[in-house]
Amino acid sequence: MRNDERHGWSGILGRLRRDKRGNALAIMAASLIPLMGFSGAAVDMARLYIVKVRLQQACDAGVLAGRKVMTDTAVSTPLDPAAKTQATTFFANNFRSGYLRSTAVDFKPVKAASGTDTTVANAVTGTASATVPMAVMGFFGSKPVKMDVTCQAVFDLADTDVMFVLDTTGSMACLPSDPASCSNGPTVSYKRSDGTTGWYNPEKSGSKMQALRDAVILFDSTMRGNADPSTHFRYGFVTYSSTVNVGRLIPAANLATEGTYQTRYLSPDVPNIPEAIAGDYAYGAPSSTSRPNIPKAYCVAQRSPATGFTRTGLTWNDEGFYQARAYYNLSWTAANGGTCSGTQQALRAMWRYGAWTWPTKDFVASHRDLNNAEALNPTRLDGSTDRWRGCIEEPLTTTDSTFDVNNLPQDLDPDAAPTGKLGWRPAWPDVVWNREVFGTQDVKDENVVKEAGLSRNVPPWPGGYYPWYLKNYGGGAFYDDTGSAACGMKSYRLKTWTAQEVKNYVNDPDFKAYGGTYHDVGMIWGTRLLSPDGVFGADTAPWPGRKAPSRNIVFMTDGTMLPTQTSYGLYGVELWDNRTGGQNDTTRDYNNHVARFRVECDAAKAKGYTIYVVAVGVDINADLTYCASPGQTFEASSTDELTDAFKQIAQRVAMLRITL
Repeated sequence: MRNDERHGWSGILGRLRRDKRGNALAIMAASLIPLMGFSGAAVDMARLYIVKVRLQQACDAGVLAGRKVMTDTAVSTPLDPAAKTQATTFFANNFRSGYLRSTAVDFKPVKAASGTDTTVANAVTGTASATVPMAVMGFFGSKPVKMDVTCQAVFDLADTDVMFVLDTTGSMACLPSDPASCSNGPTVSYKRSDGTTGWYNPEKSGSKMQALRDAVILFDSTMRGNADPSTHFRYGFVTYSSTVNVGRLIPAANLATEGTYQTRYLSPDVPNIPEAIAGDYAYGAPSSTSRPNIPKAYCVAQRSPATGFTRTGLTWNDEGFYQARAYYNLSWTAANGGTCSGTQQALRAMWRYGAWTWPTKDFVASHRDLNNAEALNPTRLDGSTDRWRGCIEEPLTTTDSTFDVNNLPQDLDPDAAPTGKLGWRPAWPDVVWNREVFGTQDVKDENVVKEAGLSRNVPPWPGGYYPWYLKNYGGGAFYDDTGSAACGMKSYRLKTWTAQEVKNYVNDPDFKAYGGTYHDVGMIWGTRLLSPDGVFGADTAPWPGRKAPSRNIVFMTDGTMLPTQTSYGLYGVELWDNRTGGQNDTTRDYNNHVARFRVECDAAKAKGYTIYVVAVGVDINADLTYCASPGQTFEASSTDELTDAFKQIAQRVAMLRITL
């Protein structure tokens, strides 16, 4: 090659090396291809991430929806069609076909066991997939990517305590569709399981009471069907009317051994009569008699049966009252071998009606076994004894109408532990008598005859008294059977129940409709029995090595508050005892009970309880809404709706959650 040629090429290359004009364009063109690869990869990776997140969300939504409606929990059977349809629908609504140009979208929900029990399908498991084409990298030959996710939803019951507070008053014997004023005929007496006489309102076929039984059983089966074998749950029960049957649950140290009742006692102000008992007064015309041949010692001192001059004792006569005949003013003369003379006089009791203190220690001593908790009835003269049925009174109350949830009085404080005379008092309807006046009232037995065969509409009896005012709340001839002294089914502290025990409880012969509606009474004791800080705190303690259980109240009623001035219950007879401040003022009485109910709901919420409120046959009113935790009210206008409400509550108590 010639020198001039070599120098020619060298010059050109040299000039190019030295001349940098236009190089940027060339470099950019050369870099464009790898930059497109990097940015395309970023865009497509972001698209894949978005699709996978959306796919996972749709999968979760699908299995949650499917598990919520799943009814068949046997592992051996496929997912029921309703649950499968619900799951697929929710998945499709959350992941639309063609989302970011995805194809081959697929979702398969199936039943699965969750936890250690492989025989129970407690979960719905799902797999979802979608194929996502590459938006940029497809230019470089990248193929579509298949995205796969899995998901699972379970009902997992954490350690849980549930206190059922159940309205079992008289209207529960009616149908859910009946008006609030429903009446199903006269009340009926029966022999209670403790041997005492009880009363109840006969139930209509398909009654609210029967629906309640079915609802509680369904609640329990729902809990068991959703419970992981490693979890625990306990129930307690409070049935309420004007009082609660909790006596046998209360430690003896927290029960009063005496109490002041609206009762009757022998008047201490009647003139003393020889041979008479305290409170006797002479009745009828006296008669005199003399007997010869009676030694002086027998006549004046011994008065033995051999002389014929002796008191006959107390008897129950045909007219239905007690009487006694006695000889007194005996004198002796020596005539006729010794003559003993005296006057025979019929005696009757003079009762004073009013407040009086009676001992209750015999009840308290054997309160764990109420079949043996008996005490002499001091308002009768036949030596009869009464058996404590288990209901109680609150002796220390306040007449306030406003309350501070942070500073509650004893009877509203779920953590209070009263002792001594301030302890909870046995309700003793057998010694409680109503009367006609606000003050004390003296009444002669001659003005009281047996109620049998008479009507309260008859003209006044001798002395101007009606039997309504002289009724006894406990039993016998003057017992009022209109629900004024209801003592319902015994309550239970929290414990672990078997399914059969739950069925036995709600089908117990004493689980009957009777009495009036006092919401505050039920809520006070439901909150107290569930409290971890009060008398019954050990019942709701966490299981060893586990967190504190969730605490729930299921409050069911079929009506509004209905306090009655002359009913006997947790607050005594309000017309006379005035423990809640509404004496002789029905409007104030109602408002004060509502205030007590509301603040007790506040106290329960302050302790972290969840309150579920169910109204059957009536609308949820403002007071029931106030009491319930947010969003936890239910209305039931039929038997099916009541059982469904309890099932929904059980499903909410059991936690529906995502596990995968």
